[in-house]
Order: sequence, then C-alpha cells, then structure tokens
Amino acid sequence: MIAIPILHLKAARKLLTRLRFERLKLPVLNHVLATLSPAGLTLAVTDLDHWLETRLPSSIHSDEARHFLIPAQALAAAVKGDKGSTARFECGDNPEKPSLCLTVTCGGMQVETIYHPEPAKDFPQRPSIQGRITAVPKETLMALGKIAGCASTDSTRDLLNGVLFSPEDGGRLIATDGRRLAGAPARVPARAFVLPNAAVHVLGHSDFSTRDAAILQDENVSCEHMQFRSGPHTLIAKRIDGSYPNYRQVIPPPIHESVTIPEDRRPALIAWLRSLGADVNSVRLSFEIPGHLTLTHRNREQVAGTLQVPVTTQGQSPVMCFDPKYLAEALDFGATLHLGGHLHLGMVGEPSGEFCLLMSRRDSVEPVIHPTNATQTAAIAA
Repeated sequence: MIAIPILHLKAARKLLTRLRFERLKLPVLNHVLATLSPAGLTLAVTDLDHWLETRLPSSIHSDEARHFLIPAQALAAAVKGDKGSTARFECGDNPEKPSLCLTVTCGGMQVETIYHPEPAKDFPQRPSIQGRITAVPKETLMALGKIAGCASTDSTRDLLNGVLFSPEDGGRLIATDGRRLAGAPARVPARAFVLPNAAVHVLGHSDFSTRDAAILQDENVSCEHMQFRSGPHTLIAKRIDGSYPNYRQVIPPPIHESVTIPEDRRPALIAWLRSLGADVNSVRLSFEIPGHLTLTHRNREQVAGTLQVPVTTQGQSPVMCFDPKYLAEALDFGATLHLGGHLHLGMVGEPSGEFCLLMSRRDSVEPVIHPTNATQTAAIAA
C-alpha cells in the first residue's frame, strides 16, 4: 500500500493536467504512470509528443523500480479527499489483469473504490536523451511565457506554432503568427530549435517558471526531443522540425517617432482595448490634439468610440490602425510605442531587449459617424 498526502497529490495533478492527458482517445494514455524507486515516488503522463513527470515528497522507497497505472478518474477522485488526509493506493497481484484500490477520506468517512487500469507494461516508454545540459535562469522561462502569446495557433502554419530558441545575438526567444512578432533575450542552448505551444504551456506553470532550470539537448541532431528539468519536475517534448522563417528581416532599424503613455494610464488603456471584443477589428491612432493620443474605432453597427490619452511624443508620428487585441498585448511589453518604419508597423521595446512588433491594418479607415448613429466618447484625462 502507498499513502500519499492529498496536498502533494493536488499539486502534482495541477501540473500534470497541463498536458490534458485526460482527453486523449487511446485508453492507456488516460492514466498516470506511478513509479516507486530508490529515488522515491514519480508520477508521469504522456501524449506521445510530450512526457511530463513530477517527483513527490515521499518517505516510501523501493529497492527496485515498481510501476503501476492510476486512471485519470482515480486521481481526480483522490484529490477530493479531506484537507490534511492521505490517499492510499493498493495494487492487485495480477499484472495481466491489474486492479487498483483507492481509499480516501471524504467528510470524515473512508471511501474505498476499485479501479481496473490498463497494464503498466502498455504505457509508452520514457524518451531517452543523451547530450549537453544548458543551465538557464528562471528569467528565460518568464520571458518565454511573456512572448508565447504571439505564436501562431493556425494548424496550417505548423512551424510557427511554437517559440524559437535561437543562439543568435547572445540568445533569443522569438514568437510570431505573421501579424506580430515578439522577442526577448535569453540564455538558450547552442543549437536552435522550435518548442511547440503545448510544451510552452506546460513550462508556463509556476513549478517551472519560478525557478532556474536545465535544458538537455541531444548530441544527435536528428533526435526530436528536448528535455527541461526544474527541481523535481521534468518535461520532455518533441521539437518542431523545419527552418524557422528569417525573423531578422522584419525587425526594423531604430524608429525615432514614438509615443510614450504615462505608466499610471497604461492599465486603463489596455483594459479599454481589451473590452472592445471581436466586434471591433481595428483602432485608429491619431494626434489631432497636441499632447494627446486619440484612439478611434467603429463596430459593425457603425457605432464609434473615441478615447483620448495624454502622451509624450517624439517626432511626427503617422496615423496608423491596429488590431485592438494585439495592441493591448503589445502594450504589456512597455509604455513607449514606436510608429512607422519601412514596413509601416508599430513596435514596443524595453531597455531589457524585450520587444513586440505589430503590422498595421492597411484596410482600416477612420470611422464615419452618421447622424442616426450613437457616439461613445471616453477620455483618460491628465
């Protein structure tokens, strides 16, 4: 019998379910592999492209490795136990027809449930990687989470459905969906690779993103897998094959025209942009009033909204249109927006080297207000 504190199980399940193994169609993949070894107890899940495991604090050890499977529904039932209690797992003796007895205390009463998991021998093997380890600070994974939202989710653009780890310029992370591009300096391995969005999502969990990590890259360039280890947690993921587009040709030379939004106004501006929703596909930025940025939009019913924000300008910024959702995300990177350049784009950059580029919407025009239409006007006054 193995007893595991409910508190530890809840933390482990919160991390493991980032892989969404409970939704997989192959029955054996709807399980958690529990391994009892001299190192303690390890729980692992996989979707064949990713392997995610976590080691639990445990006083239970075994002289040799023992494996058994915990069905997803059994793990979900176990974490519903009373706070401060433990969940007890007891495996049957027949490995060909396995059974698992879960005993958990709920509302002060002991509840015992029998499950019939798949045989442990049918669970996929853990991918093997042999190579060089690169130690990375937690700032690398924090930057990864910040730029990841700019990666494509279009299934027809597979190579862009992830984040590029590039050793160029001392190390960079790059993400783009073709309409915007974000980058950040970072310590990365010596050989470039593209990490898929699903793996990036796992690394966004605080078990990874709040501490230093180590990246293991196989010496064999044909190996598809990368390993990320942070404390007792390990993620092994398949990289995306192919040559990443030349992002460098999109990054413009310095743009001298800029608009700086006061820090105390930036949260309100971001909130307003996000409140517009899918009904508004562009916002026009103009400078009719000295010292103010005017943002104007028009929805499908021809109702217009205008927001005026006090700003500090440098140079003569052009009138441009952007997707409000993308503009809001770009302003998360910083308060200074550079407008123009040879590709007619917007760029938010920080002294730290993080940046976000936005392609302007060339098909957007200034809203036309008809007498019968309502007008909504707001201002973030100085």
